[in-house]
This record gives sequence, structure tokens and C-alpha cells, in this order.
Amino acid sequence: MSKIKKLFLKIIDFFKDLFNFSNLSENELNGYITPLTKIHFFPRTKVKVPFRLGRTIRGVSFNKNILLDPNGRLCKDISDGLESKVLYKNMAQILEKEKNCNAADIINLSNNKYLMNYPAWAIVLPWEKFNSEDKFKSYPKTFYVNRISKGFIFKNDTRKSIISMMYTSKFAENRVNQMKELFKRIDNDGYVSRDSDLPKINVLYKNGQWRWFMSDGGNHRSYILSCLNHELFTARIDSIINKNEVNDWHNVRNGIFSVSEAEDIFDSYFNGKKVLRGMV
Repeated sequence: MSKIKKLFLKIIDFFKDLFNFSNLSENELNGYITPLTKIHFFPRTKVKVPFRLGRTIRGVSFNKNILLDPNGRLCKDISDGLESKVLYKNMAQILEKEKNCNAADIINLSNNKYLMNYPAWAIVLPWEKFNSEDKFKSYPKTFYVNRISKGFIFKNDTRKSIISMMYTSKFAENRVNQMKELFKRIDNDGYVSRDSDLPKINVLYKNGQWRWFMSDGGNHRSYILSCLNHELFTARIDSIINKNEVNDWHNVRNGIFSVSEAEDIFDSYFNGKKVLRGMV
């Protein structure tokens, strides 16, 4: 992001805070769209949203169905004091089940001929701005950079080697250790959000109501704060996804998803009852 854009966002954040627009109204906190909602959810700016309207990146409700999400279950198990070897085993079993799934399997669309040609880690959502071929090409490098920053040691940096490590027990341990370390730090020291490093969320609009779900970045923090019974989550708006605009979504226009498939996925995220993404 350019310095000019960063400065522009700081100015908007300042005025949102000044006029209390970073805090939602009572109706908005109950999930309803109001005349001021567009200001509260202005793209790239910060806002405080309630966990009870939130969904994980995998599409399940933080408050009601968090244990369906493997990372949500992991966070709860850490909170309950389960031994590391049990946590490692549980995560490894999940990865083993997902290892041979394709992108159609992981999103419960077994008849989608496009997605079945890609691995689970190349899944895309109907409203995302890139397709599975784009993700298939770029994600291994993203995975490499992300895991290196979390202390994961690869054999080498070739694409083949990176992909071969995605579903291993070594990766399972790395994921568990990342969550454990962050959970311990937040539980002991509390959590202070920095405007320069806020998690990102997407907002869903449907029939005059709204929900939010996690975007890339800050996901572990969202699980932990939810597990620690925080009511509100300070984040930065990544995008607004309006169900009425389904025909204009990138991966509907290009034919990856039919309109009915895309609407079903949207509704699933909105309702928060199903897991629609894998662990990698």
C-alpha cells in the first residue's frame, strides 16, 4: 500500500473515531443494516464487530459452531490443557483426511467439474477476485513465506518440496505450536490491537441484515479472543459482499460457480453452520 493510501486511511480512521463511527449502533450490533452502515463499514477502515455475528474463515459461527472448525477445536483444547502430543495427533489426523481431497470435495460441491481438477488448497470462493488456477500457481509460495515466518523448516524452496510438506505431521506440529504460543501470550498479557496490524474481515449483506467472516490475516487472534470470551473484535474491513450482486461475482462470471452454487455458499457463511475450507 502506498504512503498516500496509508495516510488517507489514517485520516478516515481518525474521523471515524472522532465521530464514534468505529462503534456500531444497537441495531447494527443485532445484525441489521442501517443508513449509517456504509460509513461504519467503509472499506479498509477499522470497526468493532460482535463475535456473535462473526464467522471463521472456514464459515462457522464463532459463538455457536466454533468446535466444527478444526482451529476452533484446537483453541478450545489448548484452553482445556490437553497435552501437546494429543493436539499434534488430532491435527495430523485432520490433515491426513484432507490430503487427498480436491477443491470440489472441500467445499461440498462434488459435481463441480472445474474445482475437482484442483487440490483442496486451491479452493476459491465465488466472490474472490482470483480463480483456482491463479491460486494453484501462487499459493505454494505464499504457504512457504507464511510458514517460514512461523519457524517451519522446509527441505528446500522448490514448489514440489513445498507442496509435499503441506499435509505432513511436521506441519501439524507447526500449526499447533503457533496457536499455543499465541494463546499463551494473549492469555497472560492481554491483547492490544495496533491500527497498523489489524486483522481483516469481510462483511456479508443479505435482506437488510449483515454478518462478518475472517479474511486473510489475524485468524489465530480471532479464534483465541473468541475462546477467551471477548464480545467485540476490532478489525479492518476488507470487502463488502452483497448477495444481490451474485451475478457480478468474479468466479460466477467466469463460470466456476453457478448462481445457485454461489448463493448456497453465501448462505452457508451467513448461517455459520458448515465448514467450507480446509486447513491448508
